[in-house]
Amino acid sequence: MCRLIVIRSYKSGDETTCKELLRDGIMSSLNTTFIGLLLKEMTFQIMILFAAILFIFFGIPFTICLSVIPVVIATLYIGTCISFSMKVAEVMKELSNISRIYTSNAFSGFWVAEAFEPYLANVHPKNARFAVMTEQQFRRSNIDVSSKAKNIVGTIGLLKSHRLDKGAWIKRLCVKKEYRRKGVASCLLNVVVQFAMEQGYSCADIVASEYDEGGRELCLKEGFELKQLYHKSIPGSLMTVLMYELTYRIKPGQDGYAPLPHNRAQFILE
Repeated sequence: MCRLIVIRSYKSGDETTCKELLRDGIMSSLNTTFIGLLLKEMTFQIMILFAAILFIFFGIPFTICLSVIPVVIATLYIGTCISFSMKVAEVMKELSNISRIYTSNAFSGFWVAEAFEPYLANVHPKNARFAVMTEQQFRRSNIDVSSKAKNIVGTIGLLKSHRLDKGAWIKRLCVKKEYRRKGVASCLLNVVVQFAMEQGYSCADIVASEYDEGGRELCLKEGFELKQLYHKSIPGSLMTVLMYELTYRIKPGQDGYAPLPHNRAQFILE
């Protein structure tokens, strides 16, 4: 029998697990981002520029000038770490106030994906089959989970946009590594977009970095469109990351949203 994952509304007591999940999710993309920044043309230009300045204007031997290369690499890594640490601190502060930020009004919300599994499971979650359903579907199913262990494996939130009159932001979409490729992210998106429709929003936007290719592809497959591109600076360095803002346009009179197919990638979006 396959295991079960239920997408349900956030409730008091979930914040600790949500914090751990999102902290790990954010930090898991640090190395990918660093390598991507390291391979940018601008990084090599900075290395050459500093080496040339030392050689031409200060007369430092060329072999010593080459030492600027590891200095630039170290500075870039430190800057990337600072940026990710700042992001983690921002998210942790937000998650400490989920009730005030997300659940204090009818136009925003926060949801978690909760897995129900045997206490003594002999199959790793990555290799196990899961049935993913909404909270309403779970209640109608009358499935007995009293003997199952519960574990939060995904999160997502939605807030009213202060920039657009009838726009919303999809935030904190994260799925635990072992539970990727199970359809969890798709179902989370499904629940949030359906909620946005019910609240009368005209669109729901989401943001991903250039190093989050899997997340962007999934959103595009599920009906999101590219809205705009912009650059976000990395604190402590001269580098920037290209950010993709995607939007799901809710058509007037649209009264339903087809269930999203199983996703092929887990991703962290702002």
